[in-house]
Amino acid sequence: MTKLWIVFLLMACVLTRYSVSPDSPVISTSTSEPVQQEETNLVGYTSKEEIAAALDAAKIVNFHYIDESHYEGDELQIVQTLNRNMKGILAFDAEAVRSAYVREHAVHEEELSQVYAVAISMDEPWFNVLQDGNIEVFVKQKNVYFHESPLQADETTKLYLMQKEDSAWRILSITN
Repeated sequence: MTKLWIVFLLMACVLTRYSVSPDSPVISTSTSEPVQQEETNLVGYTSKEEIAAALDAAKIVNFHYIDESHYEGDELQIVQTLNRNMKGILAFDAEAVRSAYVREHAVHEEELSQVYAVAISMDEPWFNVLQDGNIEVFVKQKNVYFHESPLQADETTKLYLMQKEDSAWRILSITN
């Protein structure tokens, strides 16, 4: 189950893009110590304060979400879901994260106990409607993995497979 959370958190990292803007939230600091994973040498943080302290120490205090004003209809709903997921992970808010995923996703079966990585920037979504009605969304994303010291952001393109569930678009899967 821990591996599923790691995958989930890495996927969430894909949803953001780093930028400095006046409306970007600034994360507060904390003196909490990270929790070490013995098997994988990943560092997992167990609270919003630990995440904030690690990012603040690395001078990563501004986050960039996909600009929702450029979208409407299904695309807007999808962008809102991706932004909600990214914000949920940064805030260590399990309910916000779960609300972004389809009901049968493994994220609903586990407690949010540790975060191993976060997305700090998401941008330039590209939508591809599939024959089954699902939508692929390719997103430029910057991620920070907590096992690195000092923390470094990497940029990648993530693929989010979105599925409509009860009139809302939710994440079915994330692929690197």
